[in-house]
Amino acid sequence: MTCQRCHHTTVKKFGTYGERRIQRYRCHNCSTTFSASGPKIARHLISLDRAAQVIRLMVGGMSIRAISRITNTDQNTIMSLPLTVGEKCRCIFNAKIRGVKSHYVELDELWCSVHTKEKSLHADDPSEWGDAYTWIGLDAEAKLIISYLVAKRDGPSALEFVTDLSKRVTGRLQVTSDAFRPYIGAMEECFGADLDFAQLIKVYGKPENAGPDWYGPPKVTETVPTPVSGNPDLAHISTSFVEGSNLNVRMHLRHSTRLTNAFSKKLSHLKAAVDICMTWYNFCRVHQPLRVTPAMEAGITDHIWSVAELVGFGEAAKAAQWK
Repeated sequence: MTCQRCHHTTVKKFGTYGERRIQRYRCHNCSTTFSASGPKIARHLISLDRAAQVIRLMVGGMSIRAISRITNTDQNTIMSLPLTVGEKCRCIFNAKIRGVKSHYVELDELWCSVHTKEKSLHADDPSEWGDAYTWIGLDAEAKLIISYLVAKRDGPSALEFVTDLSKRVTGRLQVTSDAFRPYIGAMEECFGADLDFAQLIKVYGKPENAGPDWYGPPKVTETVPTPVSGNPDLAHISTSFVEGSNLNVRMHLRHSTRLTNAFSKKLSHLKAAVDICMTWYNFCRVHQPLRVTPAMEAGITDHIWSVAELVGFGEAAKAAQWK
């Protein structure tokens, strides 16, 4: 054992601390007390394998209490670890998802809530509470999530989302969205005339067998492909693939599961969970029809990433710099 301050090698045991009875030491030379350096991910005293297991279960749609029971990890650690890993995943996403050559991109927004549903808010509640939407831009061919954003469903958020999308793609592409009108101005401002843009307008109604006391979600009775700018191919005006990815997100991201008590109490935790889910989807999850990950199909990476690669991203460089 070597002193962390003066690097003297003559030390002695100096009691323990904490519930795990971590051994402390005292240096004979400078009288500094310290503990042995255990496995650590950023500021979390947890091994890489344990952290990867927690994240793997989390993107599998498991609840925090269930993860705590299975991994024997404290709930506070499980709550704080995604904030660190989410930051790493966002760095990976920003660094890798650039210069994407795409032909057909589909856009959609996925609803969830933060702390309280919109209809139950009070006037003095924080602005981040209420409805929250995950905006997703999906490559219809490689099934790659090119851009995403967690924000409200309004005009400024649409502009922010489309601006980020425009910075990640190259060449002329065809974009299809739903009938949300702020998309029109955002597309014109970010892409100009170098875009084929269309909206898929859906007409809703009751099912044919609905009785007078029928209660349930409306049924799509008709879809109207509507070109907006450029010369979009009518055969590819669709949002089917991005709406299919919404189901994947709801299955893997517990915060977005419908009709359950799973939700985020803080916007920061929701954003971190989405960062992890989107990066994991692109780099770790093998798409069954493609038989590779979307990032491999798009030529961004040459192998299937493990969850440990996401969790340990940048840790080796930090350790080398510390030495």
